[in-house]
Amino acid sequence: MKFSSLLLPLSLVGARLASAQQASGSQTYLTAEDEAKIGAAAETFQYQSDNARLMSTVIHSLYTDRAVFLRELLSNSNDAIEKVRLMSLTDPTLLAAAPNLNVSVVADKTGNRIIIRDSGVGMTKEALMSNLGTIARSGTSEFLSKLEKGDGSNLIGQFGLGFYSSFLVADKVTVASKSTEEPVQHIFESDANAQTFSIAEDPRGNTLGRGTEITLWLKEDAAEFLEQETLRTQIARHSEFGASPIYLWVEKSVEEPIEEDEAEAAPEPSEDDEVKVEEEKEKEVKTKTVIKGDWERINDVAPLWMRDSKDVSEDEYEQFFQSTFKDTSAPLAWSHFKGDAGSTSFKALIYIPSAMPNDFYSKDYLSLESLKLFVRRVFITSDLGKDYIPKYLNWIKIFVDADDLPLNVGRDNLQKNKALGQIKRNLVKRTLDLFAALATKDPVKYNELYSKAGVAIKLGAIDDTKNRARIVKLLRFETSASANLTSLDDVVARRKKGQEQIFFVASAGEKKASLQKSPFVERIIARGYEVLYFGEPMDEMLVSAIGSYEGLKFQDVAKKGLKFGDEDDDQDAKDEEESLKATFEPLANYLKKQLSESVNEVVISNRLTTSPCLVVTDSYAWTANMERLMAAQNSAGGDNFMTNFMKTQKRTFEINPKHPLIEGLLEKVEEVQGDEAGEAELNETIAVLWQTALVRSGFTVPDPNIYFSQVEALLRRSLGVSETAKARDAEDVKPAPPVETGPIRPSDPAYDPKANEEANVPEFENPSEWANWADVKKGMKEQGAMAHDEL
Repeated sequence: MKFSSLLLPLSLVGARLASAQQASGSQTYLTAEDEAKIGAAAETFQYQSDNARLMSTVIHSLYTDRAVFLRELLSNSNDAIEKVRLMSLTDPTLLAAAPNLNVSVVADKTGNRIIIRDSGVGMTKEALMSNLGTIARSGTSEFLSKLEKGDGSNLIGQFGLGFYSSFLVADKVTVASKSTEEPVQHIFESDANAQTFSIAEDPRGNTLGRGTEITLWLKEDAAEFLEQETLRTQIARHSEFGASPIYLWVEKSVEEPIEEDEAEAAPEPSEDDEVKVEEEKEKEVKTKTVIKGDWERINDVAPLWMRDSKDVSEDEYEQFFQSTFKDTSAPLAWSHFKGDAGSTSFKALIYIPSAMPNDFYSKDYLSLESLKLFVRRVFITSDLGKDYIPKYLNWIKIFVDADDLPLNVGRDNLQKNKALGQIKRNLVKRTLDLFAALATKDPVKYNELYSKAGVAIKLGAIDDTKNRARIVKLLRFETSASANLTSLDDVVARRKKGQEQIFFVASAGEKKASLQKSPFVERIIARGYEVLYFGEPMDEMLVSAIGSYEGLKFQDVAKKGLKFGDEDDDQDAKDEEESLKATFEPLANYLKKQLSESVNEVVISNRLTTSPCLVVTDSYAWTANMERLMAAQNSAGGDNFMTNFMKTQKRTFEINPKHPLIEGLLEKVEEVQGDEAGEAELNETIAVLWQTALVRSGFTVPDPNIYFSQVEALLRRSLGVSETAKARDAEDVKPAPPVETGPIRPSDPAYDPKANEEANVPEFENPSEWANWADVKKGMKEQGAMAHDEL
């Protein structure tokens, strides 16, 4: 294999690379002369015939991000170091040749190359051939077909696998390696599109002591990776928490003082010279700009999750959260745990942020950057599918480090396997456990969380049926029994004897102060029962999904079916109810007849104390609150069959037999028998009463204009004002002036006061011909149009 076309003159290597070599000790990097010697002495080996197809698959199909070559190579270096570390436990002499276990990265702009060194276990000549040829030697058509279909074997950890990602950015790759198993250091070389590879003894001799050095000769379009800031960012992204230290050679411009030559000695003064005393002036220091380099450790963040949680301080947890998820605020709470996922185990950190985005529902965990998945301390991905983290938890920050996961050849393509599903279920369970622990140990902090994340938790109770039982226990509501939020467990604990329902009143957008004045809760609160106040849009849908809790059914107090549970215990109350039904039966029948288009039943209310009446719906019909919510969803316009159908459903009219207005109506019904005028007036009163009850119950009246006209008529009668009298001067309205014919505004460029003077004159030949407004008014009065003689 010929390398002469790729050789670089020694002068191009530059002083900067030499300084990196000096800083790294006795190690030296490849020069053009070294490359020439390698080309002359190398043994050439033939790839299999499928190599071209293989390279295309590896480079163009397995990896979606070119920067992953750094992750792959650094991961391989870390694996090699971990291996020699374990081997040294039984044979400490293995570390003698290179006692410092680390990885170093150098960007040589002059040579257009990146050099990555590690002090790992190293490879023999045979290992170079087998490890770097793993895929090539396995390149059967069947194997390649599986790769192209994304069905590769679990090859993570095999050096040859990650090595081939080098060709994403490099035209040629040179690998020098020294193993403790043989005295000679060998070099492997291969081009991206070559049909052969070569192996030779390293002409530099044993420069590594032990380990591997990879030199990437970059493509023209990969020059960005020579920038030290780009390298720093990518190394930190993929290997920030690697077990082995990773160092980057960093050069900076610094100012240094210029050393001036000593001034020539001045002649000694004679006796005749006049002595001059001069003030000593501060000399101006001259500087020059020089380039200095040094090794900078990139992965200086300790793998906190690998430690026992008892050994980690709160400050460390908070700093890890802020640095990992780029959040300036401290988290509200966190959980640090180990878990098993079938064939693998993992360690995880779950953080509850102190704030959450208001639009979390319109986003997913990917856009919120809420997940980081590592495998053996190497960053793999933040994307495990858009539904991996449930939407109601997409704002929770999660860090996972798995011991092993099946990957499709490249570490960036995860297989859909059971382990990932088990990890997901474990993460959701642990997150809900974290919520529950916070609610128990620190209710004040949990209420703070709930004020921000309550909607998300309610959404989880609706959507996540598998974990609904856990989530429901996390719900908190406004209640009539306390000034603070309450849990459903507390509601159950405060239930009355015989109570089988949890009472609630719902009206989206309303506060507790308003809801507790609702006529629907009058008797419930008066009797000492507890009522939950639902002021958020999804609350009514939430309890519909839950149905019941600990055997108690949720009862909307705006619907039929309200029961206290002690109705059968008080015979006197039952007798009184039967008596009131019989007494008010004439009124109930009359109301049902007059309101037959809207009402299917008129009953004596068991929920009113101070209000005269209200409107309730059937158990499966829409309440006023639900009607408003559905109308808002259909705000785009157009007819909605379900909405129109529900609005036309008949409702139940409940009356309070102990209210004077209802008692007066009963008397009026008995009085107007056979009196057409009296019946008409009573019917109008009933229509106003019905529509007022609709408004009071949260519904909208069919026609507000008719309703307001009926109310006005009642007010006129109560004041003795004629129902036909019109507002005074209602028709005595000054008309608008004639149509303007001039320009729109004087600032118009076409405006000329003199030229348009006549145009501003009305359409009369003479302004004096305008009708006199006083004469018009007088004529209208003479015609009797506005004569008010009714009072």
